[in-house]
Amino acid sequence: MPNKCAAYGCKSGYSKTEVQTDEKVSFHAFPLSNKELCDKWIRANPRKDYVPSKHSKLCSLHFKPSDFVEVRRDTNKQRMKGYADDQLVRRYLKDDAVPSVFSNLPSYLSSTQGTPRSTVRATASSRRHQEMKQFENLEETFMAEDNISHLDLNEVHDKLRSETAIPSGFTVTSISPAALLIYILAVTDDIPRIKANITVRDDFTVAVSLDDKAVPTSQYRDIVDGPVKQLSQLINLMARVKSWCDDEPSTKSLEMFVEMAVQCLKLGLEATDDE
Repeated sequence: MPNKCAAYGCKSGYSKTEVQTDEKVSFHAFPLSNKELCDKWIRANPRKDYVPSKHSKLCSLHFKPSDFVEVRRDTNKQRMKGYADDQLVRRYLKDDAVPSVFSNLPSYLSSTQGTPRSTVRATASSRRHQEMKQFENLEETFMAEDNISHLDLNEVHDKLRSETAIPSGFTVTSISPAALLIYILAVTDDIPRIKANITVRDDFTVAVSLDDKAVPTSQYRDIVDGPVKQLSQLINLMARVKSWCDDEPSTKSLEMFVEMAVQCLKLGLEATDDE
């Protein structure tokens, strides 16, 4: 059976309209045993609904020179007679070669192949990865801005005064380089008094008082346990103290009242003569 090219519009192998070319045309069968590679050949050949058979072939005109091997594969010694040692007896395609030259196509079937558009960002897993990366960057930025451990009290004072998320009713002031006061004033009979106060010491430890009584650290240890390191800790502590001042239900525990009473008794005993 004579070889004929299965490419659209190609006349290789048709004797009456043989293609005029300076190179010897070879024919190469569709790689039916390699489905993935065969599908690439079918997609490259612009023939609608084309299904190749074991006799279907494409001629060498549809492949680039780089698609062919440059070394000899033929081991038949009889066919080797009369050929130089480095001369190819037959033209072989590389194992992964795909046809890509179809210069005789009409314009409506031709398409210029540009740089393939990356679809990495289009996959769901990639989108999730990008979103997680953005969240991580936001978290890192927030943590960096929230960290106050490297500041002094004056810088913390300025940061609090510019912060919009602090609870209302508080006044922030520096009484000395060694202390920062954050307090709520209450006015009774036109006489102001400090209803609640948070003192930030120069070592960034805090003390809280309510109605002139020290609040036990156990009542806010879940927010601040030791020196303050983040601005958000101070803001959350202010929110809790504000809830105590507003007498919100369930904000003051029985333990808090008992411990405050015990501290008052201890202070009273220290100020009383044994006699």
